[in-house]
Amino acid sequence: MPEELKKSEIINLNEKAPQSGSIESVTAQPGSGAEMKVSRAEKETVIKEISAAESDAASIVAISNAQQKTKEEEKAIEKILEDDFKDIYLRLDPAKQSEFKEKGEKTAREINTLLHKAKVNIKKIIDLIKKWLSIIPGVNSYFLEQEAKIRADAILKLKT
Repeated sequence: MPEELKKSEIINLNEKAPQSGSIESVTAQPGSGAEMKVSRAEKETVIKEISAAESDAASIVAISNAQQKTKEEEKAIEKILEDDFKDIYLRLDPAKQSEFKEKGEKTAREINTLLHKAKVNIKKIIDLIKKWLSIIPGVNSYFLEQEAKIRADAILKLKT
């Protein structure tokens, strides 16, 4: 067994690991309860594990922030879609109301996905909105087309 693996060092578990590539001896204050004898190889392994855990925690926070941003964008899209439809929504029967709401949320998610692509296809966005608005019984096709285009334009302004 190599000589350096046989050596034991006292390290402070409350202090951060040294940032340089070499492993240095770190001692805890006597009586602090945070001291432990470990070999140099064990020390290197612990430092690598701590670094990996810190990077994992940072990536989890980044994913959480990205999900939060996506939710906020979806809420903004939903707000644009529902604008001026409160009266129409309230006149629908409860079954149509739930269908209209669920389809609207699904449409907002799909539009948000389309907006994150490099090339935004406005026709697909308009088609999604028209399909959603077609749930309303007795709606005029010209009204449907006009509302879909107005809302698609407003949604595209979110991207810029």
